[in-house]
Amino acid sequence: MSHQHGPNCNHDHEQEQTQQVRTIQVSEPSKAPADVHIAAQYLKDPKKSGMKQRFGVLNGKRFEYFKGKSAINALLKNNYNMNTPKGRRLVTTREEAHQLLLDLGVNGFILHVDRGESPGGKGTPRALQPNQLQAINEDWYYMWIWEGSQVKLYIGAAALVATVLAAVMFPLWPSFLRLGVWYLSVGVLGLLGVFFGIAIIRLILFVLTMFTLSPGIWLFPNLFEDVGIVDSFIPFWGWDEPKKKKSKAETETGAAESSVTATTTNAAEAVVEKED
Repeated sequence: MSHQHGPNCNHDHEQEQTQQVRTIQVSEPSKAPADVHIAAQYLKDPKKSGMKQRFGVLNGKRFEYFKGKSAINALLKNNYNMNTPKGRRLVTTREEAHQLLLDLGVNGFILHVDRGESPGGKGTPRALQPNQLQAINEDWYYMWIWEGSQVKLYIGAAALVATVLAAVMFPLWPSFLRLGVWYLSVGVLGLLGVFFGIAIIRLILFVLTMFTLSPGIWLFPNLFEDVGIVDSFIPFWGWDEPKKKKSKAETETGAAESSVTATTTNAAEAVVEKED
């Protein structure tokens, strides 16, 4: 039975119109022109564009978003010409950058959103809400609805599946491969055993020499230091070097520096929040 709209109709037209206004149509990014795709790849990469990565929440899912001004400034940098292929669109003015961002929105790469407060408090992603007005403004925020190239994801998934299948089919491996894996596992376990053995022996030696040859002797004193593999076993032994206690003056100086750093950090955060 068809529904006819009229004066006596009890259908909620206002709600229907609201839903129609909030429906946002976007194109498929895979069909976008090459120059638009190049710009999207450039802006999506924070190392190339220098844009600050921000994350928000929409319908319970995390999305990356940015400020219009940041994207326009990134397109006007020399990095855009240096880190993009030859098929890029030439951008020399802010108007041209505005148009390129508009093309990103038309082709389904970005979406104009309103940024709300953080549902989980300070330090958590802010709430994002799509705005019905899809235009470009330097003070507005835009959310990436394009996830970027999925090639690495597909390669990683294929490698994971291949690894699992190879492990499951281990009984079907040729005998020489199974023998090689067995020798490899025995070698790794042997190295771990040697490492733990050295750690136990050096601890016992230190405890014995701590009372007889104070301050004590360590075998491979750099074994647990943040150095290379070879440097961990050089020198062979060394005296225990107790950590130097900070003097009162050094402690006060460190506290003063920490206070200045904290003040500077708070001021910087206040400036960033004001700009946002």
